[in-house]
Amino acid sequence: MLSLPSLPAELLAALGSAAQEPRVWFILGVALIAGAVRGYSGFGGALIIIPLAATVFGPKIAVPMFYLFDLGSATPYGYRSVPSCKWPEVAPMLAGHLVMLPLGIWLLKNMDPTAVRWGMEAVVLLMLGLLVSGWRYSGRTNPPLSVGVGAAAGLMGAVAGISGPPVIAYWLGQKTDAATIRTNIMAYYALSSTVMDIVFLVTGLFTFEVVVYALIFWPLYALGLWGGARMFQGTTDKAFRVSAYALIGLAAALSLPVLDRFLK
Repeated sequence: MLSLPSLPAELLAALGSAAQEPRVWFILGVALIAGAVRGYSGFGGALIIIPLAATVFGPKIAVPMFYLFDLGSATPYGYRSVPSCKWPEVAPMLAGHLVMLPLGIWLLKNMDPTAVRWGMEAVVLLMLGLLVSGWRYSGRTNPPLSVGVGAAAGLMGAVAGISGPPVIAYWLGQKTDAATIRTNIMAYYALSSTVMDIVFLVTGLFTFEVVVYALIFWPLYALGLWGGARMFQGTTDKAFRVSAYALIGLAAALSLPVLDRFLK
């Protein structure tokens, strides 16, 4: 175990060593693109970076790494929506999320990494299919269903780092005004991501290696978030969303386990 006085020196040495790895430079570029997509459209960051990072580093590093640097970049924006969200709708979903977290963490720690990655591929393709098709749940919200949606999101978020499909399909189909739906989604993700970070810390998934990689990729991801919110203002929403869908699809294709020999 590192002593406290030696930690900064060890961390700097690890950062310098990691920065010399070609695979790190590859994921740096991916982090920038993922941040730009997330910054503009509000979705897609995890769908791009986690599958490719899992290809290079494995799921046990990629998933907690993303949650760690997302905590220092995108999550704080979500907290602005917490005071104005509709708690009767957000709270049941958070409850379901919490219930399934232990199982999701256990699966991430104990499942075969290749099996986890195939699961990621399925989740990403499901999310992409929902986004492209425009399908949404059009029924009325109710607490039991909200708990179930949150449970599914919590399980997928812990295992694959991607909890979007059930939440997007459930909430975006409601007849509530778009501003309220967006506020609920942002508040839910801010709170659920924070809980996920706490659980990852307690269960020991925030290893020294995870922290090192998170520190390397966080600046490029944050820069992408900032640029995505500003640089694409001259692009039509439709054109950019098509580009985002294409990037998500490309990331999913490149991160297929059968292509490992080309990316490792």
